[in-house]
Amino acid sequence: MNDNLKYTAKLFSSATFSFFKINIIGQFLYALIGVFTLCTIVYQSGTGMGHVTGGAAIMLLFALRPIGFGLTVISIFAGPFLLFTLGNKYIMSKIINKLILDKGEVLLFPIIDKVIDKFKSKQPELLKTGADKAMLQLKLIQAFKDSDENKWVKKILIYGLKKISLDEVDFKDENVSFSDIIKNKIITGLKNVSQPSRNFFWIILGVQIILLILILTQVI
Repeated sequence: MNDNLKYTAKLFSSATFSFFKINIIGQFLYALIGVFTLCTIVYQSGTGMGHVTGGAAIMLLFALRPIGFGLTVISIFAGPFLLFTLGNKYIMSKIINKLILDKGEVLLFPIIDKVIDKFKSKQPELLKTGADKAMLQLKLIQAFKDSDENKWVKKILIYGLKKISLDEVDFKDENVSFSDIIKNKIITGLKNVSQPSRNFFWIILGVQIILLILILTQVI
C-alpha cells in the first residue's frame, strides 16, 4: 500500500510539473510573442497612433493592417485556449499511459472495487434491474467524483468510465460480476488511449512565431 501511495505521489507530481510547464511557462512565452507582435504592428503603423483613443486606434490598425492585425488579435485570444485545452489532454494521456504501463490494474482495481461496493450498498436497485443503463453509468461517474480518492485518480477512472458501454451487460444473469465487468472495461478503455505527443505545443508556438516574422517583414 505504501509503495502504491509513493508511486501515485510521484506520478501526479510529474503531472503537476507538466501542467506548470505548459500552462504557465508556455502561456507566458505565447503571450510575450503576442505582445511583441502587437507592439510591432503599432510601431510600424506610425507615430500618429499615440494621438487617438483606444477604440479609434483599433479601428485604424484594422484599416492599415487588416490581415496582420486581425490574425494577431485572433491568435492572442485563441492560442491560450488551445494551449490549455490540448495541454490538459496531453497531461491526462501521459498519466494514463504511464500508469497503465507500470501498475494500472494493481493500483486501480482496489479503488474501483471500493467505489463500486459503496455504490452497490447505496443504490442496489440500479444493479438488480439495469433498467436504465445510461442512468447507471451517470450514477457511477458521480460516485467516482464523490469518492475521497486522489483527484487525478478520479479523473483517470472517470475518463475510462465515460468510454465504456454497458448496453451488452445482462444484469439479470446471476453469474455476472458487475464489479469485474466495470474494472475490465475501464482498464481496456484506458489502454486504448493513444501515446501522448507534445507536437501541439510546438505547432502553436511555431504559428505565433511565423506570424511575428510575417509582421516584421510586413508581408501581411
